Amino acid sequence: MAFIQTDTFTLRGYECDAFGRLSIPALMNFMQESANRNAIDYGIGIADLERQGFGWMLMRFRLQMHQYPRYSQTIRVITYPTVVEKFFIYRDFRVEDEAGTLLADATSVWLVFSIEKRGMVPLPDFIKKLNPPTGLEPLPKLSAKPDFQTNPFVPTQQKDVEVGWLSIDQNQHVNNVAYVQWLLEAIDKEVLQTSELIQIDLVYRTESHWGDTLQVQSASEAADTFVHRIIQPESGKDVLLARTRWTSVHS
Repeated sequence: MAFIQTDTFTLRGYECDAFGRLSIPALMNFMQESANRNAIDYGIGIADLERQGFGWMLMRFRLQMHQYPRYSQTIRVITYPTVVEKFFIYRDFRVEDEAGTLLADATSVWLVFSIEKRGMVPLPDFIKKLNPPTGLEPLPKLSAKPDFQTNPFVPTQQKDVEVGWLSIDQNQHVNNVAYVQWLLEAIDKEVLQTSELIQIDLVYRTESHWGDTLQVQSASEAADTFVHRIIQPESGKDVLLARTRWTSVHS
């Protein structure tokens, strides 16, 4: 069977930012929760994979904001898988208000890793047999290696972060939303106070764990665009690569 997940959320104060808009980490947590519920319906939830020695890992994610919902507003998060390949499964998201107005959409790429070896493996047969819903137009596929991954990068800002216990998920590594919160907290104060995020594009490169020290780096690519890295300072390995785009809304 094919399953489409639809969840309704009424925005609470702690899910909104200083301007009363739904925060990006809160929105991504909504999306992750809906994806988890959808995966359970398909029999490929976290517990289903764990029983067979596997875990999910997010590899690519791109979110486009069209209109920010605000405190006390009710929204719908809709998600479903779109394509299943040998190593990757693709998943789209759509966020609407109660009238059906599109507020945001996102597309993502997921892989499966071996819990024992902590490395990527081909999708197990019970996942490859999944039937995505038909009759839906998927968002364009994300590039496995976007240009901001290979372009020269010279950081102009950097901030150290120590991974705390509450950033760890059931797969025993840092939850993907925690990285986004660290990245956004390192953005220039003026940008945070005068602009709102309209797009975030993410490449997750490797996992990190409780007690690790990471470095969040950023640089301006254009007046409204920034590129970001989260690295392991000791090894120099990239943990997360990202690009954010902003639009001015406050003076």
